[in-house]
This record gives sequence, structure tokens and C-alpha cells, in this order.
Amino acid sequence: MAGGRKRVLLIATDQQRCQQWEQYLRAADCQTLTVAGTEEAIEQIPEYLPVLLFIHVDMDTGIHVADVDEKFAQRCRDSGLAVIPVLTHPSPEDVATSFRRGAVDVLIEPFNQDDLNGAVERAGGFKDLYQQNMDFRKQLERANRDLRENISILRMDQIAGRQVQQNMLPVTPLRHGDYEIAHRIIPSLYLSGDFVGYNILFDRYLLFYFADVSGHGASSAFVTVMLGFILRRILRRHLADKDFEALARAPEGFVEHINRQILAMGLDKHLTIFAGSIDMQRNMLRYTVGAQLPMPVFVDGDDARFLSGSGKPVGLFPDAVWEVQEIALPQRFALVVASDGVLDCLPGATMQEKEEKLLAAASRSGMQHELLCAELGFNAIKEAPDDVSVMTVTRGG
Repeated sequence: MAGGRKRVLLIATDQQRCQQWEQYLRAADCQTLTVAGTEEAIEQIPEYLPVLLFIHVDMDTGIHVADVDEKFAQRCRDSGLAVIPVLTHPSPEDVATSFRRGAVDVLIEPFNQDDLNGAVERAGGFKDLYQQNMDFRKQLERANRDLRENISILRMDQIAGRQVQQNMLPVTPLRHGDYEIAHRIIPSLYLSGDFVGYNILFDRYLLFYFADVSGHGASSAFVTVMLGFILRRILRRHLADKDFEALARAPEGFVEHINRQILAMGLDKHLTIFAGSIDMQRNMLRYTVGAQLPMPVFVDGDDARFLSGSGKPVGLFPDAVWEVQEIALPQRFALVVASDGVLDCLPGATMQEKEEKLLAAASRSGMQHELLCAELGFNAIKEAPDDVSVMTVTRGG
């Protein structure tokens, strides 16, 4: 820009009018180049590098603002070129269209030197504002690019964490004699706050637990990993010590141990839990309930009912204890443990209606795990609002 003067590109075919406008522009300390049409203007823009463009639109010739090539108007906007249409006998719609298409101001004939000076002054800050916007846009694009990269890294971490969590889950189904235990978990995110664990020790004791950690995502999944570690450590100790007496009393003391571990870690997390042990020689079930919702369902023939028992959630009360219940098992039965996310899959306006649907689904499934999952609507779930999980223990199925 020579001498600091503004470069102005003037598009007009009326030479007489052009001479007057050029005088106005020179008086406003502008360097002016006049061309006859938009195609010629496009050729001049890269070389002349104007900061302001005047374009004459004469409605007396039947041409209106809307007739100006939109691609040219877009190119002016993209290059940061301030555009001021000079309108002859415009309609209000022509003026409005000019601003909609990116004009920074409008001059309406006849106008004088003061009118043009005012328009040039108002357009003066457009280039700086455009540059600021471009700088902000680049910063925003860079921030979005960094955000996408971070999200991609986070997704990969979540996928890796999910794989770790999946690897910690037991093989499903697990069979031993007449007994079978199976599970299915549908996480609401990559990682789940629902977790199950079960093992068979000394070909006699089937130990299992079903936990639902508060919240979602990585922090809740971390607690499930910790639960799996604690369970494995306890099982290894029982195996190494051949502690049949402790196994006969299981799950006595198990939930209390979990409670102490979570409180000691200060994770600000709590969980609901159902822990059980089946002596497969005596066919006896011993279990503990820690705020489990819904309560586990016991199916004996055509009769489906909720197990009795109650207990506080784990990870909130340092001195809490959990009572162990014991029941004899029939030749054929099914034990169904579901997370509260399952209730969201069931129809019903109240909790009681949903629980009745759960009992009916457990009764209809005929002690078949996959059939139960179908009855509960697992196969139709696309995006679960909460972790959805179920575990079944059956005998004689």
C-alpha cells in the first residue's frame, strides 16, 4: 500500500459517474483503480491487493443487488475485502440484500464527499476486524484439532481400559455338574461400573459376586478392577491354605473387607453388591445383600420371587456389617441378579410395575440365560443410558 493510502477497487461502467467518485476517493486519500466488471476485478484483486471495493449497481438498467454474482461476493468476503455497493434508485429489498450478502456499508445516489468519507471511515476497521477474526479462526481450528487428537487418545485409552476390564471378567458360561453360571454386561460408555466375578474352588464351592459401582466411566471402572483384584487375592489364599472352613462360611466377612478397602482408598465411591456362595455338595446357597436394586430373583418351577435380605451400600459406613442368609436349593432353580440399569429397559410407570415385569421375564425364560436376556430387551439396546447387566445361576437347566 503506497504511502499508507487505502487501495480502492471501483467497479462501474458509467465513466461520467466514475470520474466524480474517483475525485471523492482521492480527496479521501485513497488510491483508486476502476474496472468495468467483476471478472476483470477478480483478475486485479491478487495483484492490486485492494482493501476496499466499490461496486455500482444501477437498478434503472434492470440489474439488482441479487443479480451480482454470488461467487464473486463470497470471494470478496473470504479475502477480507470490504465491499460498499453504490446503488441507483434502490428498493428497500436491494439495501437489505446488500447487507445480507456482506456489504459493510451502502451508498445511495446522489451522495456527496461527506457521505463517501463516512462510508470509507466506517469500512476502515473492517480489515483489522477481519484479520482478528482470521487469527481467532486459526486459533479455534488449532484448538479443535488438538481437541480431536485428545479425544482420539482418550478413546484409545478407553478401549484399552475396556479390554483390560473384559479380560478380568470370568468365562461365560461356566458349568460344573448340574450348575451353570453366566453373565452379560452392556456398558453405557466404553467402561462399565457393573462387574461380576465367579469361580469354582475344590470342585465344590461356587463363589460369585455382582457389583454396581456408583457413577460411570473410568473412575467407576477402576473400582471394578480393584474388586477383581481383591477377589482373586482371597481365592488364592483359600486355595493355598485349603481353607475349607472359611469357604463353608463364605461370603461371611467378604463385603466387610471390600468396605474397608474402598474407605481406605478415599475414592469417593460406593457400590451395591450381591455376594454368594453355593456348596454344590450340600446344595446350599449362602448370600449377602448390600443395597442391591432390584433384589435378586429366585425362580423355583413357575414361582419367581425376590430373595429376602437387606444391607447398606458398600463404601459409606465404616462400622457396617452385612448379614448372611442361607437357603436350601431345589433340584431345579434359577437365580437372577440384575443391575438397576435393567429396570430402565422394562416397561412400567412405577418401580413396582417394573419389578413385576422382571419377575415375569425371569419366570418365562425357563432358566435359559440367553432367553432371559432377550426377555429383558438386551438385544434391542442401542445406547444404554446406564450400565445394563445380568447374571444367572441355574441348576438342572
